[in-house]
Amino acid sequence: MGRIQYAHLSPGVHLGEVLVRMEKLSSYEVQTILLKQKRENAGTPLGLSAVAMGYIEEEDLKNALYSQITEVLTELIFWKKGIFHFAEKSNLASQIPTDHAFEAMPLLMQVVKNVNNWKKGHVNGNAIFERTGDPTKLDLPAGSWEVLGYVDGKRNALSIAAEIDIQQRQILHVLYELEQAGVIGPSKYKPDVRVVLTVSPSSAYQRLINISLLRFNFKPVLVSSYTSGLRYLEEHNPHLIIVDDFENEGWEFVKRVRKSPKRKHLPIIVLTSEQQKTGFFGRFNKPKAKVLQKPFAESDFQQLVNNMTTRVLA
Repeated sequence: MGRIQYAHLSPGVHLGEVLVRMEKLSSYEVQTILLKQKRENAGTPLGLSAVAMGYIEEEDLKNALYSQITEVLTELIFWKKGIFHFAEKSNLASQIPTDHAFEAMPLLMQVVKNVNNWKKGHVNGNAIFERTGDPTKLDLPAGSWEVLGYVDGKRNALSIAAEIDIQQRQILHVLYELEQAGVIGPSKYKPDVRVVLTVSPSSAYQRLINISLLRFNFKPVLVSSYTSGLRYLEEHNPHLIIVDDFENEGWEFVKRVRKSPKRKHLPIIVLTSEQQKTGFFGRFNKPKAKVLQKPFAESDFQQLVNNMTTRVLA
């Protein structure tokens, strides 16, 4: 009836990521749902699974869907060219829409507002700011106080955006407005840029890892195939590789990486949902890498990445 039920972009924002930013789900809970979907409910949308499992309410799902749709449509507005295909929804489609649907015109008006704000000005995602003025005497744009709460002179703009339930583009615009108003200014802090390559066939895990890394001020690089990961390593030297294992293909990727003399000691974390074999054969049958069992807590993941990249910098 002319209403929008769902919008998805790959690579792009994932509903699980939106719910984590909204603080309705933890990264651990999203992973738990993903694993349950894989084993028991293949094809059931994450949002419906989260409601069925009692993690969120229907209203939470509705708000998350609205946020995701708005973010996807905003990205589409920036596309300059492409090939479009229109078709009836397949009865076999895995992304079954929920009962929620949204009027197209209000969504489009919000998208246009976001785009116009972006065109007015935005900061570089790697820029780091510190507070320089008094914000209490100014008429600040929406979201400014929440953004200011994360401005500490050490976190970059993308790291701040990963903490807040507002579109990344909008956060970068808000920081621009705050800088123009003299409330914040460039920080003198020069961070150690730690590049983390993430190789995962799952867009959901890519986005969960991405938000976790950004929140800890790492510089994530995301690729969706093991072949793309190998191509990236031909020209770049990350401080750490995170490999999401899929049917042992991830371990094959690690083996190929270890064949390179200069990659023999590069820190690697393998994410797996399979139980690891213990004993002599289980330990020596696989190449050297740190194993992290899924699902994992975001704080444990961040601490492990921090420890392994700190040793590399040292």
